[in-house]
Amino acid sequence: MDTTDTAVFVLKIVLALGPLAIYFLALGLVNSQARPYLLGARTDFTLLAVACVPVIAAPVQLLIEHGQLHLVTGVVVAVLALFFGLLPRWGQGWVMYNCSPAQCRRLLQQACRRLGWELQRGADGVLHVHPPGLQVTTTGLPWLRSVTLRMDGPASPEMRSARARLVATLHEELSREAMLASATGISLVVIGVALLGVPMWYLFHHMDAIVDVVRRIFFA
Repeated sequence: MDTTDTAVFVLKIVLALGPLAIYFLALGLVNSQARPYLLGARTDFTLLAVACVPVIAAPVQLLIEHGQLHLVTGVVVAVLALFFGLLPRWGQGWVMYNCSPAQCRRLLQQACRRLGWELQRGADGVLHVHPPGLQVTTTGLPWLRSVTLRMDGPASPEMRSARARLVATLHEELSREAMLASATGISLVVIGVALLGVPMWYLFHHMDAIVDVVRRIFFA
């Protein structure tokens, strides 16, 4: 394997594991904080999609190497259609990290109380906010120590204002929360560091080949 092939191989390793490693490392750091962290569902989904890009890039590259350009176009179009089809709407969903479902409901209850509203849990598990009429659906992901929040209601300026006020007050409640670092956060940091260590090892142990390729590109 010459220096060019070595440099290309190392670059593939970095691109394949780098984004996923950084994603797990970021999740671990967020879950290691002393308070929960609220992130828009649209932003969260986009970051997850970016981390998973190498999973799609590998078969696409293989198809390109075999000259299957028509299949490449179909895969890219299908992936983009799936991405925009699953992309959450602005201002409708949020993800609360470093938080359990019970803790999330308590924080929502405190936020509603500060606003003078009432939070009731229906028989179907949906949380109803009165008097604005918001319906809050929560879905917990224990292995990520996160809770997804979806706020539904009539499409009106009043409802958008109520949703914004609830989210702003919830942010204030999160800033007052104090807790210890979770085992989940530490585990995710370890996974992120381990995944990041593999491409870094290849990068440092083949630095001569990479430098040689860069020199040939700029001084050809």
